[in-house]
Amino acid sequence: MLDELISLLEKAEVRHWANWFRNAKELFVQGNAEKSYKKVLGAYGGMGSFNDVYWRLPEEDERRHDFLKDEIRMYAESKLHSR
Repeated sequence: MLDELISLLEKAEVRHWANWFRNAKELFVQGNAEKSYKKVLGAYGGMGSFNDVYWRLPEEDERRHDFLKDEIRMYAESKLHSR
């Protein structure tokens, strides 16, 4: 899911957030799952957070982005809180 989200963010030319989630993925791949989940969740919340920003993508991509955004957050929350 992160790869797909990163691709959509790159398509929308939102490099900051693409890099943010790329870093979260790298942490996970390196075996730092807890840091990865915390990095993901750090994007959500507060003014100007990932959760508050909308991009101009084609409608189908926008729907997919919304789905991925929610699923990734819920997955990270469930993994972090199950530890």
